[in-house]
Amino acid sequence: MLARIPSRPAGSSAMHARRCSVLLSAALLLCAALLTAGCARTQRETVFSSDTLKVVAVTESRLDINSSKYQHHTTYAVYENGSALSDKDFATLLQDHAATDAPFVHTDAVVLDEDAVLMASHNRDSSRCWTTRLSASRGRATLEKITAGTVDCGIRPAPPGWRALYTDRSDLILVREHPFQVHPIAGYAYVLWIDGDIAALYHKDRDHERLVVRLARISSDTPLAEQALPMRTYAEPDLLYASPEQRRQWLFDNFTVAMGASPSIQLRPDHRLETITPEVWAQYQENDRQNKELDAQARAAGDAWIEAQRRELMEADATARDATK
Repeated sequence: MLARIPSRPAGSSAMHARRCSVLLSAALLLCAALLTAGCARTQRETVFSSDTLKVVAVTESRLDINSSKYQHHTTYAVYENGSALSDKDFATLLQDHAATDAPFVHTDAVVLDEDAVLMASHNRDSSRCWTTRLSASRGRATLEKITAGTVDCGIRPAPPGWRALYTDRSDLILVREHPFQVHPIAGYAYVLWIDGDIAALYHKDRDHERLVVRLARISSDTPLAEQALPMRTYAEPDLLYASPEQRRQWLFDNFTVAMGASPSIQLRPDHRLETITPEVWAQYQENDRQNKELDAQARAAGDAWIEAQRRELMEADATARDATK
């Protein structure tokens, strides 16, 4: 005769379920802790070092669970004589009334030579930014301020031996790495190529609806030659995120550049520039018109808000004065 299997005592099913739930929760917490520890990591690498100064790249890598790819974020730590350069000390070096000893974030660092590094920094809320040349003199850190702004002080790639900066007014600043030199160039432009004291620059002239490639003397910011292309005929090239080598290749694929006593630049007969149809140009113009209207509306709304705040403050001040009479 088969043995009878004892029945489960009353309430044991509920107790078993609770135990399973507790064990599952503990397992999930353990997995989360392991994932947090294993999927976030920090790497430190010295990018510049002298007797007085050291700059360390601090890269934080986190796994994006949505894309299953690591996202990398790099900032830079500065050390003076072995100790971290404090925010107060950096603010003192800046000698900028807009700089306080609130936390600074150093976002770019480019080694210029064995004694100096080019750096981009901003305050905690990114309301102010600076590009500086950091070096040492007599065992102490020294700083030369190159740009100060409210928009972006990032250091852009340029042809070998050079870096590009932009001011809040969108003027280009070319920085020669060695020997260190700073050359302001009026107007917003992409740097295509540099040969000695001459740079090939590209910019979009919206006012005259044309694309312009220009040769300019760097030391004096003097235009030497240019080739203008009508925007109604030629599509704007995608050069914003192009590397220096890609920009150089675009220049010589499409233009003939002559240096010497009489510099010149001309569109090549076999150029590879993309053209557009009249219908596409009309659509571009309509989009531009709509964008201008939206910008005007946004500016008007902003001005109205500022005026409303001003009136509110004035009324509050008047009320406070009346209350004290």
